[in-house]
Amino acid sequence: MRLSLFQENRLLSESGENNEIDIAPVMNMFIVLVTFLISMAVFTHVAIMEFTLPPNVGAGLDQSKGKSKLRLTVRVGSDYMGIVLGDKLLDSLPVAQGKFPFDTLAAKLQMRRKETALQDEIVIASRDEIAFKQVVHVMDICRETGFSKVGLSSATVNPEAGK
Repeated sequence: MRLSLFQENRLLSESGENNEIDIAPVMNMFIVLVTFLISMAVFTHVAIMEFTLPPNVGAGLDQSKGKSKLRLTVRVGSDYMGIVLGDKLLDSLPVAQGKFPFDTLAAKLQMRRKETALQDEIVIASRDEIAFKQVVHVMDICRETGFSKVGLSSATVNPEAGK
């Protein structure tokens, strides 16, 4: 037996035939990665909700009479939900223990929609402490009752003081 510090010199063609590249681990990684990316794409959904902001006073004027058209407004607060037309409170629905009366709101909106001049427009005035999901639920109710143009506004604590 002969021990040597140097390997025997082989021809290039002989050494290339014995070595094979194993690509199975790389292929397995790509299969897992592609499966993961496809499964994550299923959980991504984009929801678009169309709404309008309250118009300026000049845009809401009736040119023939010089008066602004009154829009039905739903005031959403932590104490009550109110249906307002101009300065007049039409309906007041109390909020009991954080539960909003959405079913009653839908019935009242359906009734009040027939009484207004603008039957397709409504404004939702929400207080700051109200969760956004509650406002979206009110928007859905307004669309279900037939209002196609839904506007958003903020409700003030004291309307006379502007706060």
